[in-house]
Amino acid sequence: MDKEVKEFEPRLIKEDDIYGEKAGYRLNLLRPNVYQFYSRTAGCHVFLIIGDELNVLIDTGIITKFNSFNYLLTTEVGLKVEDIDLVINTHEHFDHISSNAYFHCPIAAHRWAAVKIQHSDELITKGKKWGVDLTDLRINLWLEDRNIIDLGNMFLKVVETPGHTSGCICLYEPYKNYLFSGDTLFKGAISNIYESGSISEYIDSLEILNTLKLECFYPSHGRSVFGLDLVAQEIANSIEVAKMELNSFINKVRSKPLDKARPPPSLYNREEEDL
Repeated sequence: MDKEVKEFEPRLIKEDDIYGEKAGYRLNLLRPNVYQFYSRTAGCHVFLIIGDELNVLIDTGIITKFNSFNYLLTTEVGLKVEDIDLVINTHEHFDHISSNAYFHCPIAAHRWAAVKIQHSDELITKGKKWGVDLTDLRINLWLEDRNIIDLGNMFLKVVETPGHTSGCICLYEPYKNYLFSGDTLFKGAISNIYESGSISEYIDSLEILNTLKLECFYPSHGRSVFGLDLVAQEIANSIEVAKMELNSFINKVRSKPLDKARPPPSLYNREEEDL
């Protein structure tokens, strides 16, 4: 295991004492220079990496929690929003991107996420459905697999992981062997597959993650996982469960009489209750 992790225990820095559990984050220090704004209710976790050359934010979180983020950033980390040099969105869902508007630094996302964000594709981003306005958001850097971002004291390697949506990525530190897994890999659960996603691609993405040396991963929801064996077991379990779900769906479709096996209308032409 990375010597840095052996010598460092993740710890709680502060529970938000102004905005509370519903609208507030819990600030954790995961490892030196890596902070987690842990969302206990709606919304994703937000991660801040303080680099020698760049301060990088991974996802901006749900907009209803931005005040909590800003409060903890300034009072506990000692930075301002203007000190963030780069934002990276792990995919295009509203709970990961809706605070993008508060940042004036370059914002990056996978190209398949970027195109949906810039077209305000409500079917995919789900903003309106949850009362969030996602119009006029821009993505400055369109990422692809194996792009590398050099922060000075660490690197982030883009790993394409479509499945949950087509624009999902994970971010891998190849020298310290940890992963920001977005909505691709979780502790004790598999990802939901939404519009533009595919469970087949999801299985393939998990198998790609299984080729990496991973000593820990930090998901966008739920708890982190530490230890080579525990990480490998979570990936193996996720692959097994995802394959079971795919096979179950295939069997369900094949069991229908041919006269009932008509293709549904295009997603954009379906009734609200079908979405």
